Amino acid sequence: MSQENLEAVRALYEQFSRGDFSAIERFGDDFEFVTSPDVPDAGTYRGEAARRWVRAWVGSFEQLVVEPMTILDAGDKVAVEIVQRGRPRGSTADVEGRWWFVHTLHDGTPIRTEGFPDRAQALEAAGLRE
Repeated sequence: MSQENLEAVRALYEQFSRGDFSAIERFGDDFEFVTSPDVPDAGTYRGEAARRWVRAWVGSFEQLVVEPMTILDAGDKVAVEIVQRGRPRGSTADVEGRWWFVHTLHDGTPIRTEGFPDRAQALEAAGLRE
């Protein structure tokens, strides 16, 4: 199962690194997205509300890409360190942000994604140790 999860997460981030975020539309109504507490409108979103939150985040940037820096296997979970690069709409400045995400998968499909501002919190959520 964990190899299938790793492959699914790698494929997801391959799309994201090209600026293609269409995969989020395939996540079911049971999908739950928990934002990092340090982003605007932080909270827990489910189903269509989760997809809408992600669409709004992506839509607030021009030329947004999200690239994986580290991908760690945690069984039914996968922890990913990402770097996000883009230009906020209406700005001329490019910005970069780094976060960690822990994806919980079922049959190779994300059912929960949690965002974290740092590695230690993400590893703890994934059940991993430093």
